[in-house]
Amino acid sequence: MPTYNIIKLKNLSPLHIGTGKENHYDFSATDLHSDTISAALAVIRCQQGKMADTKEFLQSFSISSSFPFWDKIYFLPKARGKIKVKVVLKREHEYRKQLKKIKYIDVLLWDELMRGDEIIIEDSQIKGEFLLREKSDFETPYISQVNQRVSIPRVDNENAEPFFFNKTFFHEKAGLYCLTDAQDETFEELLSLFQLLGEAGLGTDRNIGGGKFEVEPDKLDLPEIPDANQTMLLSLYIPKEEELTKLHLKSAHYEILLRGGYMAGSSEEMFRHLRKRSIYMFNTGSLFPTTEPLTGKIVNLAPAWNDERMHPVYRSGRPFYLPVKINEL
Repeated sequence: MPTYNIIKLKNLSPLHIGTGKENHYDFSATDLHSDTISAALAVIRCQQGKMADTKEFLQSFSISSSFPFWDKIYFLPKARGKIKVKVVLKREHEYRKQLKKIKYIDVLLWDELMRGDEIIIEDSQIKGEFLLREKSDFETPYISQVNQRVSIPRVDNENAEPFFFNKTFFHEKAGLYCLTDAQDETFEELLSLFQLLGEAGLGTDRNIGGGKFEVEPDKLDLPEIPDANQTMLLSLYIPKEEELTKLHLKSAHYEILLRGGYMAGSSEEMFRHLRKRSIYMFNTGSLFPTTEPLTGKIVNLAPAWNDERMHPVYRSGRPFYLPVKINEL
């Protein structure tokens, strides 16, 4: 059974992840995606003076998007499409909507599903968007809360404007974690960068204490499936042109996200209001009917700006994926 390095983000302070849309502070991105994580690590590394080999650094590892954990329970995302789950003492039409709302699955149940097995559960194992292996003292790892704020005008004689701001609050037993294929020295460097990132904070409110966390390394065993017939993404993914034919998109189950936003992490303050170029990426949970290796690519989303100080704005589309077995219903 393969063992993966994971990095846990514990004791998270309230988090707001921008959606990249202007004046949409009342919405927070529901996921901390792999491209955001790797870009934040690259920024921290550049702040240490290691700017010359940023692209090579991003090419040295793959990392998943972040997923929630509760105490010792790790969750992985539900695969796109219909899952083979039945609820005892209920007919399918009675629990179909509950299954559609599930977003994360206890890794032990996820293991069974990704082997192609059908699982039978009790109604009490479904807790909102979470599917548990067994009854426990589980509480929702996080809640969202919307607060009202006021935008102070920078020009005299203009009125202050109220707006709403969404934050995610984490339970003391809960947090986020991500998986990586990094090993040895590369993993140690990632761990060090995560620690610095935890001190600096993630998200829009990091300048006032938001998105700070403590770091803890751990291991996670995931199944080896010798008769796998599909590939499931645990990260965002930008395929190389020659990889597109491998994906068999007509038979795949996938979601595409438009990624963009502002250059908020730029070392040049005057660039931080500029919008990066946008790109479409395959989302976490996407299933492709292939078991061929996927490598993805790193793209430069720097805006076309006539200034010699403009630097590359790299976005990693290197996939973190697992082979799975999906038997169509």
